[in-house]
Amino acid sequence: MVELIMVCVVLVIVTGIAVPNIFRTYQNYQLDSAGHSVASLLQQARIQAVKTNLPAYANFTNAASGNLAFVSNDNSAAYATGDPDVELSPAVSFQNAPPEHSQLDTYLSGGAPGLTPQVGGSIGFNARGMPCSETTPGGNPTVCGFPGGASGYIWFMQSNIGWEAVTVTPSGRIKSWRLISQAAVPFTWQ
Repeated sequence: MVELIMVCVVLVIVTGIAVPNIFRTYQNYQLDSAGHSVASLLQQARIQAVKTNLPAYANFTNAASGNLAFVSNDNSAAYATGDPDVELSPAVSFQNAPPEHSQLDTYLSGGAPGLTPQVGGSIGFNARGMPCSETTPGGNPTVCGFPGGASGYIWFMQSNIGWEAVTVTPSGRIKSWRLISQAAVPFTWQ
């Protein structure tokens, strides 16, 4: 009987240590998955723009029913059934107020002073697959321009365990980043 009680005590201790680690691993997976899924959706928008020879725009929504990123041919359009989309876990949400991100700014600008990325908002791709954000003056939705002074785009996502970012360079490179250190300034993204 004593041996059985000792085995049960050991099992309770091991379970008490393992369960929080399993839960944290699952939360890390959700955040990582969100970053990679959004990066893939942006790549899909880029391919759609080239394939259709029309601009394609990626947008996101934070809604009570779910956090959704989607692709449409209209910069101002809401999500419509049938649009390519990615729904994120309810534990992950898009953020417009990012943490300190000078490392990502430097990456996107190539170190050139005075260039800052567009944070949040719509990310478009023109018919050549190059990133752009707005229609040309006059409102022609089939032509997309690149705003002066911008050095790329960043979308931030956050969960209760950290931050994930997806960047698009002016040349169209799409990359997912994870904030790995908030203890020291500057924050470290990898």
